[in-house]
Amino acid sequence: MKYIYYPGCSQKSSAISYERSFLAVCKVLGIELIELEDWNCCGTTIAISVNKMVSSFLAARNLGLANQYKLPVVTPCPSCYVSLRRILKESKENKTQFDRVNELMAEENLAFSTDTEVYHSLEFLVSVVGLDTIANKVRNPLSGYRIAPYYGCQLVSPYANGNKSEDPQHLEKLIKVLGALPVNFPFRTLCCGGSLMFTLKVQAKKLSSMILDSIQRTNANLIVTPCGLCQLNLEMARNRSLPIINIGQMVGLALGLDPGKLYMNKMKIPAMQGIPLNINEN
Repeated sequence: MKYIYYPGCSQKSSAISYERSFLAVCKVLGIELIELEDWNCCGTTIAISVNKMVSSFLAARNLGLANQYKLPVVTPCPSCYVSLRRILKESKENKTQFDRVNELMAEENLAFSTDTEVYHSLEFLVSVVGLDTIANKVRNPLSGYRIAPYYGCQLVSPYANGNKSEDPQHLEKLIKVLGALPVNFPFRTLCCGGSLMFTLKVQAKKLSSMILDSIQRTNANLIVTPCGLCQLNLEMARNRSLPIINIGQMVGLALGLDPGKLYMNKMKIPAMQGIPLNINEN
């Protein structure tokens, strides 16, 4: 199976453990991800607050590049996912915007199509690859772990697809397939503070602390998130013993991948201490 991989900016920097682990997992699952050539920032957060058309064009340009391959797009970043899904939805409903972004892309001989399929990595693993396929590849079941599934706010936004309700279940299903027990807590979809960590640190840390406090009351021994920024924010929020991993790392460990290749050794809090792991720097 071939898909276009759109990393977005964070996967090459602060969320590199997410990128490396997700790519490693896809390789084991027999999925070929082709990284989109000449991709650009999706136009999320800062750009959209300054100039919506610029933000729309940035997202649409990536889909214009992907349109050359005629393959679905997969991205691990919820912000990128929402940006791409937003421009698809808005352009279907607003022909003026659709024509404008295509006019801008014509200078590069690109064409934007609203038919392009876009998946977030969580949706992709659960609904496209399939839970049965993943279950058949499990070599190191995560039995004995009580895992808190923290979605963050982006994947339940109005532009998300398939897992957008206030009671999402994709993470729970994935956790169960890997042999662990998902635990419920009230703030699964609460914002962690996002980019406020760099502007309004007190408010951001308050949000992250609320999430961590609610998880600790469940006796969970691990947190998993499908968002690289959420993983970083929760790790920065407070010095705690509860490890936070991304879905690539969780699935990769269950598939028996070397934890060094999953960047487990780059985390602030050591994870998966109950499972024998030979963490190395390779």
